[in-house]
Amino acid sequence: MIHNFTLPVTPNDLKLLNLKDIIFLNGLIITARDQAHKRIIALFKKNKLPQELKNLQGLAIYHCGPITKECKDEYVFISGGPTTSQRMDTLQNEVVDILGIKFIIGKGGMKNLNTKNSRVVYLNFTGGCGAIVKKKVTCIRSVLWRDLGLCEAIWFLEVKEFGPLIVTQLNGKSI
Repeated sequence: MIHNFTLPVTPNDLKLLNLKDIIFLNGLIITARDQAHKRIIALFKKNKLPQELKNLQGLAIYHCGPITKECKDEYVFISGGPTTSQRMDTLQNEVVDILGIKFIIGKGGMKNLNTKNSRVVYLNFTGGCGAIVKKKVTCIRSVLWRDLGLCEAIWFLEVKEFGPLIVTQLNGKSI
């Protein structure tokens, strides 16, 4: 089945999903790789999580280190294919709990991701699709933690018809 969701989603939205469904997302998503995941956890433990990360319930984390270009005090999105999610495997459950994210987007799956009871859903995005992603990003809202490097920073991206994404981990099952 094909689903077109506007973010944020609710737990009831996730109950509509089955393995192998195709999803397209609209709204705000963030990128985050391993260094950003580590910093989220560390700052949360110190009660110093930035305000920008406190209202992400029902949104999506995209495992991606985008290529961007700075032009006249703003960034332009060039390309952004998925990163192998296994790099974040030991960190992801804690980040999901902290942020309230409902979708993880990446490639390759995550063996330790707790997807039971529609807590979070893993969406696989085909590797090599960076040029397609450029067409789906309507704007870069902001960037957080540029000191990590532009690929490791958290990018807040407004997307339209972002996908196709395949549901590959859901309710404790995977394909």
